[in-house]
Amino acid sequence: MERPRPVPVSADADTTARTYSARNVSKAFSGVPVLEGIDLAFRPGEIHTLVGENGAGKSTLLKIMSGVYSADSGSLELEGEALGPLSPATAQRRGIYLVPQEPRLMPDLSIAENLYLGSLPRGRFGFTVNWKMINNSAGDVLSRVGLSVDPRSLAGRLPLAHQQLLECARALAHGCTIIFFDEPTSPLTSHEAETLFSVMDDLRRQQMTLGFISHRFDEVEELSDRISVMRDGAVVAHHLRGESDRASIINAMVGRELTMAKRKTRPERSGAPILDVRHVVSKPEVEDISIQVRAGEIVGLGGLVGSGRTELSEAVFGLRPSSAGVVTVDGVDVTGRAPQDCIDAGLIYLGEDRGRNGIFADVDLTRNASASVIGRLPRKGRLIRKRQEETMTQGALQNAGVKAANMGLPIKSLSGGNQQKVLLARWMMAQPKVAIFDEPTRGVDVGAKEGIYEMIESLTDDGLATLVISSELDELVRLCDRVYAVYEGRVVGELRGDAITSDAVGQLAVGAA
Repeated sequence: MERPRPVPVSADADTTARTYSARNVSKAFSGVPVLEGIDLAFRPGEIHTLVGENGAGKSTLLKIMSGVYSADSGSLELEGEALGPLSPATAQRRGIYLVPQEPRLMPDLSIAENLYLGSLPRGRFGFTVNWKMINNSAGDVLSRVGLSVDPRSLAGRLPLAHQQLLECARALAHGCTIIFFDEPTSPLTSHEAETLFSVMDDLRRQQMTLGFISHRFDEVEELSDRISVMRDGAVVAHHLRGESDRASIINAMVGRELTMAKRKTRPERSGAPILDVRHVVSKPEVEDISIQVRAGEIVGLGGLVGSGRTELSEAVFGLRPSSAGVVTVDGVDVTGRAPQDCIDAGLIYLGEDRGRNGIFADVDLTRNASASVIGRLPRKGRLIRKRQEETMTQGALQNAGVKAANMGLPIKSLSGGNQQKVLLARWMMAQPKVAIFDEPTRGVDVGAKEGIYEMIESLTDDGLATLVISSELDELVRLCDRVYAVYEGRVVGELRGDAITSDAVGQLAVGAA
């Protein structure tokens, strides 16, 4: 059956698919080069994928081409025509849109309002909004990205995965034909990702111009017509579909041969659990869940998005109410306590959505890292001793492998992987007994992932009780000593040691016996 076509709401939107090129584009932040002499073209009817380590310049390039940043030098050309200065609004009018890594929604506006924000169709007399047209056309566009939701409901009530799909729908709603996707599948389940891939494939057949960033090599190999490899702000290799193997792409990315470690074999832990969760209920997502984590072990929570994993963690950490159950940290009852009380008891939580619940985007790295211990920082009177704060955080950031020109930069200027490392440094400064890591490597490249895994393993070997939530089955297999599978708000199975395989976790995650 033919899918309904989107309704462009901007009469001056450029809906012709064209070749879009960066010519000798360079960019620096605070004097530190991020892009140097980039020449790259995105053509109609193909998906052109950018791969590279975090900080290679991939996102910066797409932000320049979509008007978020301005290049320091070089030019942008649309079908050979040099473009002047771009803003996101002017880029959108030229048919160019960036689907961001982190959703940029107005949570208190409806889904339909978010779709057409900035170009709401007017009513009959010009001073009212044609809500009927908006809601009807919104339903058509949402169906194209696999979302079956009421366009009148609030966008902020959507789960993170659905918010990302809504971002994808925005590009279609505005009739854009040059669409860049910056790691759009990071928060999506495999089923939701397949829905997006179907949309992208459909757009490719319609001869749209598509750019894509992903750290997931299965996606890169499945979708890409062309692959450009970036390293240290430059394009270092090009590959056509089927003309290269994964190892050669990774070697070009990191500039060396990368060896992925296997799961460490740890002795099975006994004794009292440090984190003890008993029969916690937090409706509607968490029906009745009990889990235990002991010092020196990594325990995983596997399951689909919406199965109750994240909601359980939020209830444990005091971010959402629970109606039943008991939570203790090293024998201290923290049931229903506020997050600060949990931190004081030795429990920390790294949330899945760093953009919304993690980073302070416009604040420098030092203050972002020290936020978890701000009450413990040295003071002179009521003022924090800034030099001591910088000394404390610098060591933590170095241990986490954060790459930045200086600690005074706003964290939003860093790549997603480096932002994640700053958050890891923040929580390690709190010297926790229990750490809950929710999607700890979302939006992180293959090289940085291994560094985060090693950091988690090192902390666990030092006695940390570690709970990892991940939608990546290979991640659970790589890290975990035990895995609980969660389905529809309940634990449906537990795997240990060598019994932890992708197939076994996947079967339990979908409710199979």
